[in-house]
Amino acid sequence: MLKSVITTTIFFSVLFLSCAENKVEISENQVAGMRATAMEFMKDLKGILINQIQTNGILQAVSVCSDTAQVLTNNFGVERGVYIKRVSLKNRNVNNAPDDFEKIILNKFTMMQQNNELNVETEYAEIVEEGEFKYLRYVKPILVQAECLNCHGSENEIMPEVKQLISQAYPDDKAVGYKIGDLRGAVSLKKAIE
Repeated sequence: MLKSVITTTIFFSVLFLSCAENKVEISENQVAGMRATAMEFMKDLKGILINQIQTNGILQAVSVCSDTAQVLTNNFGVERGVYIKRVSLKNRNVNNAPDDFEKIILNKFTMMQQNNELNVETEYAEIVEEGEFKYLRYVKPILVQAECLNCHGSENEIMPEVKQLISQAYPDDKAVGYKIGDLRGAVSLKKAIE
């Protein structure tokens, strides 16, 4: 009997230690790297958007969010060895629909906004297992700014020509009716870790 208890205790101790060793903690350096990547991406995209608005007007700027942003996002991620995308619960482009993980985090961000807890410092990071691989997932909210209202604002804020262009390109558009400071969506990064 004593031998059985000792064997069982040793078994569970080894099992516990094995599980503890397999758990990967997120370092501040990892989070800081993902944060820097997300911030650089958002700065680059906003710069292109603002430049397009100032140079060619709102109508031409619509293509930045629809076409240019998709290419920029892909290239940006490839250059940095990270999968990156913009996601929203109220997406315009089907390519920006969130996966299950992103939906959970976007819902958390929505609750935070409702409780006046969401701000520019908000972020979420977690290590997840998918199959045999581990990934660092990082999500940073995108808050609506004044220039966003040209295409994502209320009926009165979006020019008729812009509405028409958006409705032709995105007949199932859900990305309107926002105000400055609203949660528009998030930048989501995913990086394989060892």
